[in-house]
Amino acid sequence: MSFRRFLYLVSKDSAAADRGYSLRRIDTSRFFFSPRTPPTPEGTPPTTPLDSTGATDPSTVDDGGRFPDPVINLCPLHKGHMAGQIVLVLFDNDKVLAIDDAGRNLLWDPTIVAPAVHYLPSLSSPKFFPFSLTAGDGGRILYVMDTFPMPPSGSNKRRSFEVLSNDDGNCKGWQWRPLDPPPHVHDRRRQYHPYLHIDSYAVVGGGSGTSIVVSNNAGGGRTFRFDTASEAWSKAGDWAMPFTRRAEHVPEHGDLWFGISNAEHGHRFCAADLLVAAALPESGEMRRPVARGFWKEYGEPPPEWSLGKSYAVYLGDSRFCIVRFFVVYGSTVHVCPVSYSTFRVEEGLQAVITGVEVEGGGGGEEEEEIRVVKHKSERYKLGLDTDCWVL
Repeated sequence: MSFRRFLYLVSKDSAAADRGYSLRRIDTSRFFFSPRTPPTPEGTPPTTPLDSTGATDPSTVDDGGRFPDPVINLCPLHKGHMAGQIVLVLFDNDKVLAIDDAGRNLLWDPTIVAPAVHYLPSLSSPKFFPFSLTAGDGGRILYVMDTFPMPPSGSNKRRSFEVLSNDDGNCKGWQWRPLDPPPHVHDRRRQYHPYLHIDSYAVVGGGSGTSIVVSNNAGGGRTFRFDTASEAWSKAGDWAMPFTRRAEHVPEHGDLWFGISNAEHGHRFCAADLLVAAALPESGEMRRPVARGFWKEYGEPPPEWSLGKSYAVYLGDSRFCIVRFFVVYGSTVHVCPVSYSTFRVEEGLQAVITGVEVEGGGGGEEEEEIRVVKHKSERYKLGLDTDCWVL
């Protein structure tokens, strides 16, 4: 894949009257030393291995100042007295797709000299909290799935999984097509949220990827595999990938996928071998993935800081940006007069962005030790009424 230069940060201002959405592009070069390991005056590289010496209290990280101004602002249509919703997903590293709650969508392309917005055909149905993956045809086919997929049966016309492809190479050729959801949505014994939620996902296979693998963590875990050629789902196994959200294959390091680990492993930066999970001949299912390492790029925060969402964004060339959001609580403990339970009031939101680089772990005959080194970190203060996520 080509090197990805920008992080895309989406923010929604819940306090604003229009509840608009803002998209910011953050240049990732600021989180890495250049050249890769420049010598300090003492002759030692400034990068730090992620061990006990490389972890820093996030509250003491250098203040990065203000995020750059938004490159685009979006306001949803209102439905009566209620503001509508917009979701954004990433396509091909730099193109951003915005979808409203009627299924209408537009594609913003900042890669051309004069950034352009293209209107695309509507989806078969709106998407709620979706994720996106590109696979097949050199990574030019976009798949979008609801985090909570549902079966398209009875009066429910919702289609949770769709594919966007382009047959003629220009904007007029874009078409959405609905696909079947993962098989677990049809399990009537587990028709409630913990068992429907897609907790992790990845593209697995040769070339640009031939299968989409999704996991649900509830009840011990279940994983399903979607073949992008046959467009058929199959059960991969009664286990879950050890990730939260997306896992990315880094071919320079053999058969390893990297991402943020699940809650069981403390939401640390994680590596796992998914190709070990090749189909078993007797059942067609996959073996449980083998975790190869867990790393934590930050130290223990003060008690007022509570970790929220975390993201690991692969940039290419073995480099990641790890983005973590921390909710900051006040030090005063309050008591509810009704239940007598104690609580603290949220007073702020902080984002910490860290550049890391993966070394070792190649695909040779002998397993090489994987090393993750830390480059730079910056901390940003956000509004308490702002909901943020990373594409």
